Amino acid sequence: MSHELSPNYDVEVYLNGENVLTQHVSAAVASQTFTVTRKATDTAGTNDIRVVKRGAGMLYFSASFDYYTGEEDVAARGSADLNLTREYLRLKIVEDGYKLQWKTEPLTGEIHSGDLIVVKLKLDGTKARHLMIEDPIPAGAEQVENVGNLNLDYTSGQDWTDWYSSREFRDNRTVFFIDYFDGQMTLRYAMRVQVPGNFRVAPARAERMYQPSTQANTCEREIDVPRKEMIVPPEDGLGTSVLGLGSLILVL
Repeated sequence: MSHELSPNYDVEVYLNGENVLTQHVSAAVASQTFTVTRKATDTAGTNDIRVVKRGAGMLYFSASFDYYTGEEDVAARGSADLNLTREYLRLKIVEDGYKLQWKTEPLTGEIHSGDLIVVKLKLDGTKARHLMIEDPIPAGAEQVENVGNLNLDYTSGQDWTDWYSSREFRDNRTVFFIDYFDGQMTLRYAMRVQVPGNFRVAPARAERMYQPSTQANTCEREIDVPRKEMIVPPEDGLGTSVLGLGSLILVL
């Protein structure tokens, strides 16, 4: 008998010869998740994982690997299978009769609170199914779905963006889901600058959802939104007051 439903064994896990886990498994705790954390300096390019079972019962296991970098300045990474770039542009909305039209310009000079920014994500690689793209947004900005009667999505009819299966505007990032990727894609969305501050924008990243080892990321960005001082004469004329106004400088 396999004792599949009544396990009673000890399991040991070794990473590069080091015992990193010893656990007794019984029917009461048959399904468990264990996490082993190691610094990058403690692992090699190729790592050996060995699982040893002692006792009665069937052992089923799967493993996944998550990597987090501590780099101060994250560099762009990609491959011929998947590569991602991110570009910030200035968004201009113009009237064309009774319709609104959009156009983009290079992002130069100061950007003030209330200005609209376009995020352009360009994806290249080999054909694939089921991709996810995550793009963090600056803490001082918020995504914009439309301006007046102009929808800023693939339904606009103005080549705003390539088709996507789903788009989610979350509190700190924008997420696109792609059912079928033909090897080249350009995605756009808009955001409005709101508050001053100095922000480091984490890299945008793309991955194949069922092959997460195939992934790519852009470099990070730094956005500085300084407070601009304006001198306001007081009513009594005996002094001056200073008000802070927000403007934004993008460091590329």
